[in-house]
Amino acid sequence: MIAISPIKMTVLRRLVRGRLDVVALSLGVVISLPAAEPSGETNDLPHRGGTMRIWSASDWRSLDPAVAFDAASLLLIKLLFRGLLDYDPQGNLVPDQAQEWSVSPDGKTFTFQLRPGMRFSHGREVEAEDYVFSLERVLNPKTGSPGQTYYLGILGAKEFAEGRAVRVAGLRAVNPRTLVIELAQPEFAFRYGLTLCFASVLPRELVARYGPDFQYHLAGSGPYRVAEWQRSVRWRLERNPFYGRADGWADAFDVMIGGEPMLAAMMIERGEIDLAIVSMVEAAIFSRDLRRRPFLHRVNMAATQYFFMNTELKPFDDKRVRQAISHAIDRGRLLKLDAGLGTPAYGIVPPMMPWSNPGLPRYDYDPAKARALLRQAGYQDGFGTEIWFIQSRVVDAKAAQSIQQDLREVGVQAELRPVSLTAFEVKARSRRQVPCGIWGWVQDYPDPSTFLDVLFRGDRITDTDCNNLAFYRNGAVDGLLAKATRSNQAEERRLLYREVERLIMEDAPWVPLCHEQLAVLCHPRVRGDMWHPVWLWRYENAWLQNQ
Repeated sequence: MIAISPIKMTVLRRLVRGRLDVVALSLGVVISLPAAEPSGETNDLPHRGGTMRIWSASDWRSLDPAVAFDAASLLLIKLLFRGLLDYDPQGNLVPDQAQEWSVSPDGKTFTFQLRPGMRFSHGREVEAEDYVFSLERVLNPKTGSPGQTYYLGILGAKEFAEGRAVRVAGLRAVNPRTLVIELAQPEFAFRYGLTLCFASVLPRELVARYGPDFQYHLAGSGPYRVAEWQRSVRWRLERNPFYGRADGWADAFDVMIGGEPMLAAMMIERGEIDLAIVSMVEAAIFSRDLRRRPFLHRVNMAATQYFFMNTELKPFDDKRVRQAISHAIDRGRLLKLDAGLGTPAYGIVPPMMPWSNPGLPRYDYDPAKARALLRQAGYQDGFGTEIWFIQSRVVDAKAAQSIQQDLREVGVQAELRPVSLTAFEVKARSRRQVPCGIWGWVQDYPDPSTFLDVLFRGDRITDTDCNNLAFYRNGAVDGLLAKATRSNQAEERRLLYREVERLIMEDAPWVPLCHEQLAVLCHPRVRGDMWHPVWLWRYENAWLQNQ
């Protein structure tokens, strides 16, 4: 899921994952905006009205839910689109457009009864066939959806994705309000996959009409609709007049695109915008100023920023080289560069999930050990490589420079390759294109499989749009992941995933760098509790004072 670094947010996976532009929070402190003290005035109490103004450093690849996979876009997608299942404010799985749902005793068949009266923003009622169409669209390689792997467990999905079938056998619209999804084998975490933006329902006739241009004619069944979009300038979302359930407090959302974070910070202070995710520079300035400090909110995320190494390319096909790089990187210095926004990471799954794994191999900063491992691998004179990262992410640029210096100390000459978010996503997710780089992942759902299964399962590697940026493959890991997928026993799954994480860390396709925090500036007129334990926050839960 920033992908908030991309963090999957790409921050904000994924606000980035990644799910950093990646996205999910811990159960700890986030944006909890204080409610105003009641004074008898209407505008001191939660009420409808007004336009919430949001700033974003850059536009998104798309708000098409089949394509978008970063935390920043996810926050808006949840305003525009809906799916079968969701999470309540405590992070519990609950029905959304599914009025009722059940799982067969063998764990393979999911049956959903849709709520009556749900409509898309152009007025037509949502039908079960729309869900069949939407999921097949994600599975179709022509769509280029990074969410394809989440749904390959559906019966017939692989045959459809490979062009050997024209429909997915396990997707059936029994009638307009009854949807059946049959899996090839039991898969406990599949239910979590149905909460992701990829599983959002789309109006099949509009997608068929516009094809790839649907991203310019978005229509969903969420509480808001796109009223205006100027590429790299602004988005405006307004209420969906056909939404029949409780919607948000604000009448509209204006999203301003582009400009410097410091300018956005000044606009927050002047009351010209309401919310902005800013860099460590602005976070440090606001944290040191008593007058400005109330504007700053540090948002804990169940996220891991990491340095990946492509195991299909030399020299990173050698485990000793990867272990050497793991010992060469100084995590402590990285965090100092990031104004202390986070904690050092020595494992893959963030502890805020919550998660613990005391048996992991540990790679402390040790340049001497790094040089010794490189000599063992036959690289006593070092080697050259490229470090790819998102040029618009100040924290990633500083991390890349720091890692470049660390690697130089052990004889590795690394050239920096800053690129746009879109270029990074395309290249890094394609085989044999990027040797190593900086990325991040935020939980897509509250289960360790969202990291271990999604990012490291070798038997699901694809040539393009692959979430396994290290293109890592280990038969033992794949076997354990498959066993954990089929298990319905909580303790068995926990032990299996602990062993999976241990094996992956032994192979070292990643250097986990830190578990991030977001720095968010918010104007005091924004009230209410936007925080959500899975989706980072929900804009519709905020109300605006003085409206």
